[in-house]
Amino acid sequence: METIEENLEDVRFLEDELFMLDARGWLENEFLTWEWWILLCFFVVPWIFWFIMKKRKWFVESLLFGMIVMNVTLLLDTVGMQLSFWEYPVEFLPVIPRGFPFDVSMVPVAFILLFQYFQTWKSFIIAQIIMAVAFAFIGEPFCEWLQLVRYFKWNYLYSFVYYIILGIVVRALILKCMMVSKRYYEKIWSPS
Repeated sequence: METIEENLEDVRFLEDELFMLDARGWLENEFLTWEWWILLCFFVVPWIFWFIMKKRKWFVESLLFGMIVMNVTLLLDTVGMQLSFWEYPVEFLPVIPRGFPFDVSMVPVAFILLFQYFQTWKSFIIAQIIMAVAFAFIGEPFCEWLQLVRYFKWNYLYSFVYYIILGIVVRALILKCMMVSKRYYEKIWSPS
């Protein structure tokens, strides 16, 4: 009977073999294809656009907002792939999550810009709904048509709801943190 250590060693060996097969397949079939170049643009262009459009006044808060959106999106994307809700046929790089250009660039940058440019709840929610419609019902079908993503147990309406809930929850969290921070600094720096 094999010990746990021997089983773990077998698993590590198989994982290494699987990675080598994946990396070889990526180099031979995916790297530098037209789909890969689109993924590169999806990764780079939003951050260039953000750099041009950013508002320095909201720099720290908007980056925190984006990092929270990024982490939630990466986590839920990984879970969705594990549950076979969707897959990404073309990898950007074989050593990072498959949805990386979407999860760390396209989605968070859009949320960051909404946070910076729509300061009232009303304007933010309206902009959030417009962005959710554009991403869920235009962007995602377009990416599926380009075969950058395939949906199995997912539909665009779920994405629409996800984008709206994510934006509202993260904005509420950031605004609450800003309010607590402001109270804290006023308490420390106010004359006694």
